[in-house]
Amino acid sequence: MTKIGLIAAWGLLVLLAACQPQVMEVEVTRLIDNAPVEAAVTAVATSSPVQIEVTRLITTEVVQEIPVEVTKAPLGTNEHPVQIMFSPASSPAVIMTRGQVLADALSTATGQQFVVGVADDEAALIDLMCTAPADIIGVLSPLGVVQANQQCGVQPGSIAVHSDDLSWQAGMIVARRDSGITALTDLEGKRGAVPDVNSLPNALAIETMLQQAGITPAEIIEVPGDNSAMLAVFDGEVDFAVGTFTPPIMPHEERLWEYGVDSPDISRVLGIAPERSPIGYVLVIGEPEFGGYRLRDARAGIFDIQPEIYNQTRVVALTPQIPNETVAFGRDFPLALARRVIAEMQTFAASEACADSLCASDFYNWRGLEPATDAQFDPVRDIVASGVLAQE
Repeated sequence: MTKIGLIAAWGLLVLLAACQPQVMEVEVTRLIDNAPVEAAVTAVATSSPVQIEVTRLITTEVVQEIPVEVTKAPLGTNEHPVQIMFSPASSPAVIMTRGQVLADALSTATGQQFVVGVADDEAALIDLMCTAPADIIGVLSPLGVVQANQQCGVQPGSIAVHSDDLSWQAGMIVARRDSGITALTDLEGKRGAVPDVNSLPNALAIETMLQQAGITPAEIIEVPGDNSAMLAVFDGEVDFAVGTFTPPIMPHEERLWEYGVDSPDISRVLGIAPERSPIGYVLVIGEPEFGGYRLRDARAGIFDIQPEIYNQTRVVALTPQIPNETVAFGRDFPLALARRVIAEMQTFAASEACADSLCASDFYNWRGLEPATDAQFDPVRDIVASGVLAQE
């Protein structure tokens, strides 16, 4: 190697040393010089390893996820319609057909888009309302309303009015007049008959009442229905019986029977025995439009078999008022839209169109809707808190 080559090699080494990162070994040529540089001699070249430093550039690719917010379409649009959900109270085909009539009416009245859906059961419906609290209107049982409210803040909107013109249900305790039973405390150690031990307004409400009063009956037997229960108490087979209470229709243009104010046996004040009308009603004096009373509680069901049932029995106590089926809204449902839907549904329920929807006999058979308040569900909360549901 010439001097020029040697100088170039050492220059490269100096340059690499300045970069400083990684040490590696390379081979360079070392000149063995036995004569002056100027002389023309034969040079013998040998090789030996020399350590030099080199720089290596490492490129690292960093992947960063950047969230992109997608704007959801407004509620009530074709892309994001309001959902009206039902539990399977009827066949899915009937629900979809009848429910669509309501959805179309609400769309026309509000300008919003509504769709109808059917949940597998009420528990599934509650889960859906909790999952999408701003999107769903659900039709729930009174117990379902309380459970959904406790689970995720679902709120009641309107309560259904049934064919008896009531938005509530109640049970009653009936005893023979000659039994000496006149109050709940008299039921201690007594035998009772109850139709449907799972009935919320009857069996469960009364069991809660007895529990709260610290009263323990000797025995409660389940019977097939209201008629069997009323016959059992009339015949003396049990000391008391539970049945459905529907208040009497008062004389025409007088006033409505008032819960907590009027006696359940208000017609007995006249001392006149009831009679069966030609069209099947149990009346005192005559039809309400002619100044009489129409009796509608469970005892009317056995009047033809035991026409003395009203003369020989009394209502000892009534259960609290239990609301009917309820139109409820998810916790985050827009308040302004909820108010409008409540008003429009009440108008719809009072219209002829309801006969093809909520008022149809193969659907809910409602007669109207009334505004709901949260306090109306307190009796159901008492039932839940009592623990009687867990015992069933």
